[in-house]
Amino acid sequence: MPWPMVHFAIASELLSNPTPEFIVGSLAPDSIHVRTNERAEKAKTHLMPEAGRFATDEELGAFFNSNKERAHNDPKFMQYLCGYIAHIYTDRIWTFEIYPPYEENPNGRSIYTEDVTKLEFMILRKGSNGHDHDLLNKLEAGKAFDLGGLLEQEVYQYRKEKVDFLNNLENEPSGDLSILSMEAIEEFIHTTAERLRQLFAKWEVF
Repeated sequence: MPWPMVHFAIASELLSNPTPEFIVGSLAPDSIHVRTNERAEKAKTHLMPEAGRFATDEELGAFFNSNKERAHNDPKFMQYLCGYIAHIYTDRIWTFEIYPPYEENPNGRSIYTEDVTKLEFMILRKGSNGHDHDLLNKLEAGKAFDLGGLLEQEVYQYRKEKVDFLNNLENEPSGDLSILSMEAIEEFIHTTAERLRQLFAKWEVF
């Protein structure tokens, strides 16, 4: 699965100036890690009908519709809900389009961790020169909600962990990307944002 900065970059590509709540929502599903690392629990917060099977567009639409009334009554919750769904959608595309080369490598898991960690800081630096330089500020300012089996406070706890991690430049690996390339990630960000734009338009959100 991609790490937070990929999700935030997609949010910026999708909305140009995403709200703090959309940013927090796009982090939220992974907040289960502050409670447990059990795959079965992560599957629940990622709306998987069963472990290992990603929610389809139709199932994501059903989740959106089940929260639509609350969302229409609370614009911040609407943004959070859409960010939450965008995270899950992005994870699905990433798993099938970006991750496979790592599965083919005997040291794939450790190489993957190095690559995605490096990517976090590469995207953060790139963003600091562009329109999304304030993404971490938005992340810290956004309101979370109880959603997807996660508590608001769990999201805040996970958010703090991620902000602290990204603010410590010593966490960046010294080497270059091994399998991924920045060009491939930029293309992934662009195409995934466009797919999400079409999905949200179909639901008459954006």
